[in-house]
Amino acid sequence: MSRPRTLNWLDAPRDDTGVEMFDEASHTYRPYTELADAAGRIAGGLIARGVPRGAVVPLLCSTGPDLVAAFYGVQAAGCVVSVLAPPTRMSGEAARAHVRAVVTAVDAGAVVADAAHHDYAVDVLAGTGTGTGTGSGSGARVLLLEELAAAEAGRRDPVEQALVQFTSGSSGRPRGVRVSHAALDANTAAIRAWERAGRDDSWCSWLPMHHDMGLIGCLVVPVSGNNRLAVCRPETFLRHPLVYLTRFDAKRVERPATITATPAFGLKRIVDKVGHADLEGADLSRTRAVIVGAERIDPALVTRFTELMRPHGLDPHTLTPAYGLAESTLAVTGVPVEEEPRSVLVHRDELRVGAQVSLADGRTDRATVQVMSCGRALDGLTVRVVGEDGEPLPEGHVGELAVTGSSLADGYLTDGSAEGTAFAGGRLLTRDVAFELAGEFYVLGRLGDSVKVHARSLFAEDVELMLGRAGLDLSRVCVVLGEADGQPHAVAVLEGLDTRAAKVAEEVLAAACPGTRRHVAQVPRGAIPRTSSGKSRRRRLWQRLSQERALDAVSAAADSPA
Repeated sequence: MSRPRTLNWLDAPRDDTGVEMFDEASHTYRPYTELADAAGRIAGGLIARGVPRGAVVPLLCSTGPDLVAAFYGVQAAGCVVSVLAPPTRMSGEAARAHVRAVVTAVDAGAVVADAAHHDYAVDVLAGTGTGTGTGSGSGARVLLLEELAAAEAGRRDPVEQALVQFTSGSSGRPRGVRVSHAALDANTAAIRAWERAGRDDSWCSWLPMHHDMGLIGCLVVPVSGNNRLAVCRPETFLRHPLVYLTRFDAKRVERPATITATPAFGLKRIVDKVGHADLEGADLSRTRAVIVGAERIDPALVTRFTELMRPHGLDPHTLTPAYGLAESTLAVTGVPVEEEPRSVLVHRDELRVGAQVSLADGRTDRATVQVMSCGRALDGLTVRVVGEDGEPLPEGHVGELAVTGSSLADGYLTDGSAEGTAFAGGRLLTRDVAFELAGEFYVLGRLGDSVKVHARSLFAEDVELMLGRAGLDLSRVCVVLGEADGQPHAVAVLEGLDTRAAKVAEEVLAAACPGTRRHVAQVPRGAIPRTSSGKSRRRRLWQRLSQERALDAVSAAADSPA
């Protein structure tokens, strides 16, 4: 095959831009010339150690320039890369089991780990009988990144497949998605066109590089364009988001960042931890695009964020809601960067698959819901809203998003029998529910995280937004919906919150979930199962509650029969 466009920078790396790693007190910087050289030597090391062309090679590395070099080094060796989530202080057996599951799923003969994670990788893989750092045993060898980078440079022609990225698993077990170089090239080009990215743009990111939004949107997109990239670890952002914001301040840094991406909870972290006094004198006017995706966006949060940032030079047009998923490499839709994001107010009782949305006038109340637009389909993609029969619905009707186009992945590692997102008949059935108005898509939530009550659909994301507006910390809340004993149930799981929060949750559930049996479960910190990117794993939590008959053990209320 011809050389993929996302690898072209390896042949012409810029020496005036590169990748910077920073935190509160330090930073390191490596120009692209150095990173391209390191990638070539890592490729040579893999070839010299007999890793076959076309093999899937998982990476277990810290976020930063070394991971960038390793990511491209694997591909330069003609291999397929898969980025693993590095362990944190909170990681337990679930994280170790995930590493073992990935290595087994991709049938890896070798895993590349940096010095900080080499011993961890050896220990974790020893639990499956998959080999040691010396390569003995019957399974994967753990190769030290620093040793590979000391080898002579090498190169092999690429295979069609570029990477295997694993879904977050928020609605079920993580699934390996096979992304081709063609799809990666197409989605990268579409994202750059949507962002109107140019040679002088600069990215800043706090997102983990093992997740599609951080990996594609904030690694492949800038690096493949030889654009400057500044990265801080997620824990740095969570502790001190002001450190991250400083990289956009034209008065504090010589080359301020112009583009970034974040899930909605990143905006909330900023507005909760940063005030106008912290930003006094800041100049954020160089920022062109703040991409917001990965989860339902609360328009009230957008207002709080723009009101905080506007006095310091950030134009509201820079806030750019988007929708995407790993099965389409990353991005599917987005609000054009020159447009201010729109929202509409709709009647909550009209939200059911196949029905036409009913627009409401006036202010948001408990009978209405304000929904933020996620923009239009990106170049090379076609998006349709389809009904339960899979046929397209008229504009303004609620249905499932179906995607076709050049960015679609080739499918899953194994088809299995898992319910959820699926490739069928040349299109991607996302299981995400939305409606279209004037060519823009408004995403409501996932079919698997909803329940039908009196012929309308109730979405977990919608209920969570109401809990957030009532003052609860959404990083410690998870709403799960489902049917048990022939009845719809709504459960608000509160992690480490007090009885006052439980009372608030009861009141919100009563207003938001009529016709259901309602429960509030107070659990210890860390009890809500989460993906490696921090999302709540709703299906796993629902299964745990229903299988253990825990629904009967928490506070419950139900409406009288209708």
